[in-house]
Order: sequence, then structure tokens, then C-alpha cells
Amino acid sequence: METSLPPEQYRLLVEHAPTMVWRAGLDAVCDYFNATWLHFTGRTLEQEQANGWVEGVHPDDVRRCMDIYLSNFERRQAFEMEYRLRRYDGVYRYIFDRGVPFTDDQGRFAGFIGSCVDVHERREADRAKASFLALAAHELRTPLTSVNMYLEALRRQLAGADAAASGALSRMGAQLERVSTRVQELEDIGRLNADMPLVLRKEELELAGLVQAVVARHRDADTPRARGRQRHAFELSLAPGTYPVLGDRQRLEQVVNSLLANALKFSPQGGTLHVALAREEGGFVLSIADPGIGIPAADIPSLPRRYFRASNVSPENFPGLGLGLSLVKELLDAHGGQLRIQSTQGQGTIVTVVLPQARPEVRP
Repeated sequence: METSLPPEQYRLLVEHAPTMVWRAGLDAVCDYFNATWLHFTGRTLEQEQANGWVEGVHPDDVRRCMDIYLSNFERRQAFEMEYRLRRYDGVYRYIFDRGVPFTDDQGRFAGFIGSCVDVHERREADRAKASFLALAAHELRTPLTSVNMYLEALRRQLAGADAAASGALSRMGAQLERVSTRVQELEDIGRLNADMPLVLRKEELELAGLVQAVVARHRDADTPRARGRQRHAFELSLAPGTYPVLGDRQRLEQVVNSLLANALKFSPQGGTLHVALAREEGGFVLSIADPGIGIPAADIPSLPRRYFRASNVSPENFPGLGLGLSLVKELLDAHGGQLRIQSTQGQGTIVTVVLPQARPEVRP
């Protein structure tokens, strides 16, 4: 392969790059660390080679770190992970590590290369933010419960009232549900930041009916708030048959609701959202396509990260906390599912959810 720089200059670029660089051969054993890595750890190349670098990983992170590394190496699949690495002064710092497979000049798999950056300050900022949000969620939960009770009492008193009053109550209920959903998200983030699992109550349920119900709620709630405002259109496509999944109904509704809310938020007025549910081997595929602003390609891998927001949105034009997709990813992981995102900036986005089919119970 022709290069525009002499090999020695390429070596200097890698050695002194602002990111820590490592390489592993066909046996998954690391044989190279650049000068930036060695300066960070305060160790020699000989000390870090083979599995020596693992000595610097925090004991609580070693097993998870190695499981991610070795499982992805075996599949020859790129991976990302965060873990604590001991710096030259003995302080453990969070680093973000991304590894990718590479090939030799003949196109044959030759091992993995990776780059790492120190993200400790971001992690600490996220932790402080999460603590504040958890406190806010706790303070909001009680008054929200009271407001919901008063609204239900008002509904009973005005039963049979004219259409205007009924419509106003429905809109109030929809807005209250939106706020309750946000509070639930804040509580979930608090649990995840405390390394506590999300609470799931799994049962066998019909995914098609769940999707239809959530789409219907969004269709009914998408009423014009101002004269001349166009409503979004929803196209729902369900392949014939049943869609049994083992999952928590409330949590799966939360997934679909969050994805639809995002699609509506970033789509123009009057746009059409396409929702489709189909089968693939061993499971089901739910896709939600919107004609919205799209996402820059460089941002897509970071979308499931907590508090991350795409570079083409701002709090002024699209307010939000950057929590929705991170929670969707966590919930799908807890259900054995997957999240896929395809997008073209300026043209729209397709978000795909894959869930395994519930296996029939085997009786002795």
C-alpha cells in the first residue's frame, strides 16, 4: 500500500499521538503500546507486553474488561469499553478504549489495534449530574402522584361533560404522563449510576399488540396545538402471525414510546413515521423510520452513551437530557435484544429494535 509519509514519520505519529495506542496479534496477546500509553502508566514496554497491562486495570474492572476484549476478539468485532487504569502516580483514571480488527497487506486478519483516551473528568461530571437528577426525581415523584390523583377525581366529576372539557382533560393527562415518564427515566439513570440493575417483571406477552397500543396513543396525542399546525402521520405495518416475547410490558412500552417520541421530535410537522414489525431468524424486528433532520455519521456510535447529544442539535431548538437512547439500550440489553441505528443527515433516521422470540415452555 502506497503512503504519503516515510515509515519513520508514521512511527513518530503513532508514538506521540495524543491518544494511547495498543496492538494485539493473532493470539490476542498485546505486543505494542505507544509512548503516550507508557507515559500514562509510567511503565516500560516490556512490563506492559503480553498480559502485563492488565496489572494496571482496577481489580473491580478486570473481569468485565477481559470478557469484552476476548469475546469481541474471537468474533473479530470492534468494541468499546470504559475501565479504570492506574496512572503513573498510582491514581486510577477512567479511560475509554476502542478496539478494531486490522488486516495485513494481503487483506488477512492480523489482530486488533486500539486507542484510549482519558475520560475521568467527563465521568465525574456525569456522576454529579446523575446525583442531581436522582434527587430531582425523588422530589418530583410525590407531587406528581398527588396531581394524578386530583386529575382522576376531576375526570370522575366531569364524566359526560362536553367535548371541549373532555379534550382538555385528555391533554392534561397526556402531558402528565410525559412528565411521569421523564421522572421514571431519571430514577432509572440513578439506579444505573449506582450500579443497581433495572427492575424487570418479565412475562410472556404479544409484541404486536403492545406496539399497536403505543402507536395509537401517540397518534391520539399528536393534536395540533396551534392553528395551521399539521399533524404527523403514522404508517404501521405488521406481518401476519403472532409475536410472543418474554419481557416486562411496562419497560418494552417505555422503549417503543421513547423511540416514537424521538422520531416525532426530530421530524417536520406533517411528516410520516413508518413503523414496521417483522420476523427474523430467532426473533422479531421493530423498525421506526422518520423523515427528520438525521444524525451525523460520526455521532451514531456515541448515541447510546448517557447525556450524549448529536452535534446537529442544541438545547434551544431541541431540548433534552440525552438519556432516552441510553435507557433504551440498557432495557434492550436486559431483554437480550439489540439496538441498531441508521441515519443520513438531512434525510432521516431508521431505528431498529431486535428482540428474541419467547421459547415455548418445556414440561417434563
